Amino acid sequence: MSTTETISRAPDLGQVWPEQGGVYIGKRLIDGVAHHIIVATGIESDIEKVEFKNVDKAVADVGEINGHADWRAPEQEDLMLAYINAPEQFVREGWDSIYWSRSEHHDWPWAVGFDYGRVSISSLIYAFRVRPFRSIVASSI
Repeated sequence: MSTTETISRAPDLGQVWPEQGGVYIGKRLIDGVAHHIIVATGIESDIEKVEFKNVDKAVADVGEINGHADWRAPEQEDLMLAYINAPEQFVREGWDSIYWSRSEHHDWPWAVGFDYGRVSISSLIYAFRVRPFRSIVASSI
């Protein structure tokens, strides 16, 4: 299924959506269009020790997960939805609880810590986890 197809039925927040390959974490606007956001299931889907400059490549190199090949690195907003609606899917303690987003602010990359839900700009020298996400167009918001 392509990211441009319309999907009308989603599971409850934080529940596995088998036909979409992961856990449903909610809806958000992307370029003015409502999208369902899905995160790859479980810590086993994490890509560890990734430098920010390699975030997109690291996810692209994963290839297909649960029958889908359109995974992408998350935006900061995707990670915040995940923290609110499915935090149990992530490492929640210590240094390993920090996940890169692909978002930047004034050339500083954003990372989200799943221990306390903090969003912060981080140094480019750090290597954090990255989790693949995907989005599909929602029929309505």
